[in-house]
Amino acid sequence: MQKIALVTGAYQGIGLATSELLMEQGFHVIMADIQSCSALVNNFRQKGYTASHLKLDLAMSSIFPAVANKIEEQFGRLDVLVNNAAILVDLGRHPSLIDEDTYRRVIEVNQIGPFLLTRALTPLLKKSSQARIVNVSSQAGQLAQLSDMASPIKDDVCAAYQSSKIGVNANTVLFAKELEPFGIKVNSYCPGWVDSGMNLDELPDYGEHIRLKSPKEGADTAIWLATLDADGPTAGFFSEREKINW
Repeated sequence: MQKIALVTGAYQGIGLATSELLMEQGFHVIMADIQSCSALVNNFRQKGYTASHLKLDLAMSSIFPAVANKIEEQFGRLDVLVNNAAILVDLGRHPSLIDEDTYRRVIEVNQIGPFLLTRALTPLLKKSSQARIVNVSSQAGQLAQLSDMASPIKDDVCAAYQSSKIGVNANTVLFAKELEPFGIKVNSYCPGWVDSGMNLDELPDYGEHIRLKSPKEGADTAIWLATLDADGPTAGFFSEREKINW
C-alpha cells in the first residue's frame, strides 16, 4: 500500500526537496503551499511519481477541517506530516524593537498554524500503521544556545522567528507524548544553512566560512525522521541525524 505524506511549504527550498525525496521512496506526496504547486505536481507526474497539490495558508486555520476531510475522502489516512512552512521577516530585531503585528504574524504562521494543522490531521495519522510527524525547527530557537551569554551567535537575533521555533519544539514534545500510545513518532530537526527561498542576503559572521547546503542536503534529516522504524526516537531535536539539546 502506497504511503501518503503531506509537506507544507512545498513550493520551493527544503519543502520541495523533501517532497521529491519522499516521492523517490514511493510516497504519494500532497504538496501544500500558499503558492500553487500544480505545475510542480505535473512535472513530477511526468517523471513517474505520484503527487497532488493543495493550496494552504497556515494563517487560515478555519480551512484545516476541510483539508482533513479532503485527505480522508481521497486517501483514508495520512502516514507522514512534514510541518516545513515558515517565514523569517525579523532578522536583527530585538524583542523591544519588533512591532506587534510582525510578532503575531510570525507566531501565527510558524507555530500556531502547524499546531492547529497537526491537531486537525491527528485522526488521519492515527489511521496509519506507523505515522510520523516531522517539524522543521532551527538551532536559532535552541534554548541551550540562546541562554548561553558566551555563545558565538549571541548577537544573531530575530526575536519573533526564534520565539516561534521554540514554540515548534514545544509542539513536538506535546504531540509526541500524546501520540506515543498510537505508535506515532514526532520529532523536530534543524536543517542548517540551506540555499533556499528563505535565504538571507548575507550569512552572519561566525568567524569561519559557512557553506550553504543544497535543499536536498537540508532535507536529509527530514526524510530520515519521516521513515523511522518502530525502534526510532520520538520527542527529539535533531541535526545531521544526530540528537541535539533543546
